[in-house]
Amino acid sequence: MTTLPNSTAWSQQLTQMANCPLALCEDFPAIARRYEAWWAQDVIDRPIFIGTANTNPDRPIHRRLDVIEQPERWFEAKYADMAQSQRAGDALPYIRADFGPVLLGGMLGGRIEFGADTTWTHACIDDDWGNAPDWVLRDDNRWWRLLQELTERVAQDAPGRYLLCTPDLGGSADVLLNLRGSAPLCMDVMEQPERITAAVDAIYPAWRKAYTRLYEIALGHGAGLIHWLGLWSNQPYMIPACDFNFMIGPREFERLLLPDIAHQVATVGRGVFHLDGPGAARHIDALLELPDIKAIQFTPGSGTPSALAWVDMFRKIQRRGRSVLAICPPDEVIALRDALQPEGLAIMLDVSPTPAELDALFEQFAR
Repeated sequence: MTTLPNSTAWSQQLTQMANCPLALCEDFPAIARRYEAWWAQDVIDRPIFIGTANTNPDRPIHRRLDVIEQPERWFEAKYADMAQSQRAGDALPYIRADFGPVLLGGMLGGRIEFGADTTWTHACIDDDWGNAPDWVLRDDNRWWRLLQELTERVAQDAPGRYLLCTPDLGGSADVLLNLRGSAPLCMDVMEQPERITAAVDAIYPAWRKAYTRLYEIALGHGAGLIHWLGLWSNQPYMIPACDFNFMIGPREFERLLLPDIAHQVATVGRGVFHLDGPGAARHIDALLELPDIKAIQFTPGSGTPSALAWVDMFRKIQRRGRSVLAICPPDEVIALRDALQPEGLAIMLDVSPTPAELDALFEQFAR
């Protein structure tokens, strides 16, 4: 069975939540309606605007990795982060249970190393793949247990007050990218593609288990659930991703990796694809063939042309009946809004301006 058995009940619960104000967001019902219109490539009063500002720059907001294995101290720090974040437009209050990108790799047995504000998983799979993990998400895995514990702690406190945000579990290809390494995996695409397709197929049940369990924890406590881009949905959704796709051509992407993306997003029924950078943009036509991808989120990438340089691609996405989430600097927001149709348009700031600058920009955006 591909679809999630609890999807209908979860959608009913999320829809009920969307009708009730949150203690930290009285406008939540109106914001939720605006997001539902966005998912449907529609607009109510204006496009989506997502921006935040740190009201206390002397206290930076980050993942709090220094206390990540002390859930109570971590929760207190993350709650303080949320409290000092000023939101504008459709930005929502949430605490994200998270300790780095592509967490599924570490939860499947990869060695996670901690940095100042992120983690990475060390490549370990040999050229013959003889030491590859069996791709089973085991309940006694240290990182899987920690993620559930953090999620549980937030879910106990959040109902009726704010939202719980999940981490970036990572797509199957990016799990492989982390555990195999970029150059070796590129060689595998040419020399032993069957190992990639077998691993991708084997990772799907682990992803599904993790995804489902996070929903069970959150909704089991009555907490509203969003994913790492911060978007609300009245039904379960996901953020499929494949950052590895910028390293390979369309033919290899469509043959080896697109079927798994289609499988994941069909399981959930609603997805916003994370398209990461100009190299990944070459795959936009293939992605738009998947009916369950309802929106595309595009990040121009560091040192590359701004979001305004991609207006033609955004217009193509909108013409194909999909929504757009564009991430851009504050000085591009108004020009980008004016260049695209308002139906199915969301714009997110890629930096945090000062609180005064944020309020002024949103006032201009909403005018």
